[in-house]
Formats: sequence, C-alpha cells, structure tokens
Amino acid sequence: MGSLKVNPTEFWDQHVKKLQSIQSGMDQAEAHLESIREKRASPRIRSLNLASYVPKKDEQQEYIISIGRTLDVSEGGAKIETHRKLDRGLQLELEIAVEDQIISARGEVLYSTELADGLFGTGIRFTAIAKEDQRLLQS
Repeated sequence: MGSLKVNPTEFWDQHVKKLQSIQSGMDQAEAHLESIREKRASPRIRSLNLASYVPKKDEQQEYIISIGRTLDVSEGGAKIETHRKLDRGLQLELEIAVEDQIISARGEVLYSTELADGLFGTGIRFTAIAKEDQRLLQS
C-alpha cells in the first residue's frame, strides 16, 4: 500500500482559504446585523466602488493620494476599505466611482478599525458634497 504525501504549503493554503471564507461569511452577517440596527439619517447601501482619498491638514495635503474601495455608501457618508489606519477627525478629499460617474466630496473620518488582511474599515461623514452627487447616491 502506497503512502499518501501531503504538501504542507498546499495544506496551509487550503486552510487559510477556508478561514478567509468563514471570515467573509461572518463579515457579511455582521454587516447585515449592523444594517438592521442602523440609526443613521440616510441608510447605507452595501456597495463596492473604487475610491481615492487625499488626507488634508489645514488645507495642506498630508500625504499622497491613496486608493481604496467603498464597503457601503449613502448620501451622508461612506465606509471605505483603506490600507492604513486614519485618525479620527482627519479631513479628506474623496472621489468615488459610482456606475459611470465620479462623485467628489469632502469628508471627516469618524473611525478606522482593523479588518482582515491588514486593511482598515474607515467610516467617513461627508462634510461637503454637491446636490447632484447626493441625488445620485439616493438612487
């Protein structure tokens, strides 16, 4: 009878993929529960859109433009997946691709919490957004 050889790297990769799948399911369930408890003035819609942001401090660019993606978005704000933790109160200039249009807004970081894979979920309240961009987010 032949012996079964297990490649440790493949075994580990499969294990990691299973854990990521479980985490993804838990994240979706948590997002669903969060939406049920929602108390915001405008409901957030789970939506993955490309977003760029420029942190500002006293109207000066703090560091280079960064790219992320929205996890949810509404006319009043968004939750963006970022590659770094952003400080509460940090002012941002944002551009979000929604369908075939670009929405420009200014916002303020409300929180930034660690997600899986070293990414951060950053809640942003819009402080300035054009009325037509707000209408686009309502539909």
